[in-house]
Amino acid sequence: MKPSKLASPVLLTAVCFLLGLTVVSAAHAGRDDMDEPIRINARSVEANEKTGTVVYRGNVVAEQGRLSIKADRIEIRAKNNQTELILATGSPVKLRQQPDATSEEIQAEAKRIDYRVSTRKLDMIGDVSLRRGEDLFTGSVLHYDLDAKILSATGDDQSDGRIHAVIQPRKQTAPPASNPVPNP
Repeated sequence: MKPSKLASPVLLTAVCFLLGLTVVSAAHAGRDDMDEPIRINARSVEANEKTGTVVYRGNVVAEQGRLSIKADRIEIRAKNNQTELILATGSPVKLRQQPDATSEEIQAEAKRIDYRVSTRKLDMIGDVSLRRGEDLFTGSVLHYDLDAKILSATGDDQSDGRIHAVIQPRKQTAPPASNPVPNP
């Protein structure tokens, strides 16, 4: 099998990974983005048919629609042409989703991001920072189940084992003015 045949189904699953990352902050990529092509730029790519592994190295940039991920290395592991695991590592791995009309920009960083495709579970490990608009969440490890929408996080020894969150107050929209009843 040629590397391009292995990479093609693997890259399609990478779409789910990239889109799934945005769920961490409760924003969703537009459905139109799923129809966009995935563009990956890297200094090198290596595909191993026997192990079902494709590795992109060197300032890797993967983009689809409004979503982008930048990493030093992205490894995609597949079995029977089905992606099982996507590992992104970097100093740090950076994720960014441009806002649509109803959501705020999302920016996330971690030393490593693992996505287990079959269970749809996401792990961000090492100096995790997640920002949505003005809100900020930091910790050492963040786990997110995309189906159950369950998030768990832990701090690290440097921050006394604690996670930190800064949540800005939301601006209230003014209630609609009521129509005054004219006096006769």
